[in-house]
Amino acid sequence: MPKQTIVAEDIGGSYSTTTVHATSAAGLVFVTGQVANRPDSVPAGDPLAQVELGGLEVQTVQVMENIRAILEKAGTGFEHVVKRNVYITHASDFETVYAVMERYFESPVASTGVITGLVPPGARVEVDVIAALPDS
Repeated sequence: MPKQTIVAEDIGGSYSTTTVHATSAAGLVFVTGQVANRPDSVPAGDPLAQVELGGLEVQTVQVMENIRAILEKAGTGFEHVVKRNVYITHASDFETVYAVMERYFESPVASTGVITGLVPPGARVEVDVIAALPDS
């Protein structure tokens, strides 16, 4: 089963040389966890360096816009997402993050939520998704 790597040139870079924005295989697109890297950003060589990413809502919107760009590059969209993993740094962030995500997901999707530390340390939300390719 061949796989294809997907890199969306119009979003910020990765923190690792071994990571791509997404990989597609078997009719699915696996999007790497996205933090709020802005399109003009080049992440620091040190993934633990403090990076200013903005407030929680600003970060969540940027995360979702990064995911949108990756899904579009892969030929799919939010309406084809079948699984979502959401990582936040504080339980109190749940309502804000999920309120923003409701703007992007037209219907409920299988989802996992985790409270954890993130890379870079300034990140408050990270989301990864798995989406079906519409013609598969």
